Amino acid sequence: MQKLITVGNSKALTISRDILKQVGNVDMAKVQFEPSKKRLVVDFNPQEVVESVIDPEVYAIAKSLLKRYGKAFAELAKK
Repeated sequence: MQKLITVGNSKALTISRDILKQVGNVDMAKVQFEPSKKRLVVDFNPQEVVESVIDPEVYAIAKSLLKRYGKAFAELAKK
């Protein structure tokens, strides 16, 4: 069981360190909701997620920007 936390008008789900160790270093996950089963599916297969969600070139640029300016983005988000 995992507690949901409130973030503004939304809810957030944290992922335990143990699961993250098994998943590996990922920056994005594909999330699907199955309403009939009230089930949320999180797919951590990075290659599949990148190919199905956004253009790989755009993803690479965004990832590079986040790596370079991540701290600045975090500070801006606090304001």
